[in-house]
Amino acid sequence: MQYIHGTQDFEIDGPTAVTLGKFDGVHIGHQKLISIVNEKAKKDGIPSVAFTFDHIPLSLCPQNFQHFITTNTERRKVMQDLDLDIEVEYPFTEEFLNTEAEDFIRNIIIGKLHAKYVVVGTDYRFGKNRVGDAELLIQKGAEYGYETIVVNKEKYQEREISSTYVREELRLGHMETANVLLGRPYSIYGIVSKGKQLGRTLDIPTVNIYPSDSKLLPPNGVYAAIIIIDDKKYYGVTNLGTRPTVSDSMSISVETHIFDFNQDIYGTNIEVQLMHFLRPEMKFQSVEELQKQMKSDADFAKEMFIP
Repeated sequence: MQYIHGTQDFEIDGPTAVTLGKFDGVHIGHQKLISIVNEKAKKDGIPSVAFTFDHIPLSLCPQNFQHFITTNTERRKVMQDLDLDIEVEYPFTEEFLNTEAEDFIRNIIIGKLHAKYVVVGTDYRFGKNRVGDAELLIQKGAEYGYETIVVNKEKYQEREISSTYVREELRLGHMETANVLLGRPYSIYGIVSKGKQLGRTLDIPTVNIYPSDSKLLPPNGVYAAIIIIDDKKYYGVTNLGTRPTVSDSMSISVETHIFDFNQDIYGTNIEVQLMHFLRPEMKFQSVEELQKQMKSDADFAKEMFIP
């Protein structure tokens, strides 16, 4: 997949099939848009494109809106796995924020993307003050020579699937529901770092990664997890949090005990998929109490995964 990032100075050789949006989470509603774009692109032998944004600067967006279901890197990986040809990650600047809707169509959808097909959801908005919508895209399609395809939202349990819905479920620790909405397990990626190696002294060795500051995390606690290392799947139990029994740090870590695993993977990039919330993180009176609970957590998670 070609990745265009951090520049407004580009132009894709047209024509193209394009879908537009923030795509935070790349949930199953987003995946429906991408599948239609891929279908149109394949039929006409043209590139499939997703037009999205770099993260919004703090000067334009408050801190509490700076956490995302997928980081830029994670979103890129998911889109690549969905067989998109090109992802455009456009700089979200004050100038862009104030772009008139018709200028966005003329200068970007046509001028840069050379769209033959434009695929959007029913609630897609664009342009200054979000005045642009699917109806305007349809109207201008006749003038500029592209076809607009408006896609109804997917639903789960009678509710429309959206990034907001996914966020709500993640914040509640409802991993099963969040994973259904995402169409894949919620994941945290990171490079394995050396910790205090306390787990080894407790006969429960762990690997540690540290999530991006921009990553939206579920509640601190213990989770049954699947771990992907070099495209191989392993099972384990993960503590997400600050490890209050053994540390005064407020830094969030993702500490995972991988069942029946003893390889040295320091410096390796791994994926931790959170499958089920077991219990909240808590502070124990002693390391011995912590050890006992960690073994109980591991046994419970193992029963979930291994018959």
